[in-house]
Amino acid sequence: MTVFGPYAARIQQVLDRFDAAVLTEAADHVDGQDEELPLQPEEMTA
Repeated sequence: MTVFGPYAARIQQVLDRFDAAVLTEAADHVDGQDEELPLQPEEMTA
């Protein structure tokens, strides 16, 4: 939490600005693929 806590709080502030229906619809299009992101191994979802 020390490192990522502020980021988690900020993303929640951003997401709170969207309608819940919009977020639900957008979540249907997320498939958990990380290939397009420049992530470190510890940041990957699978």
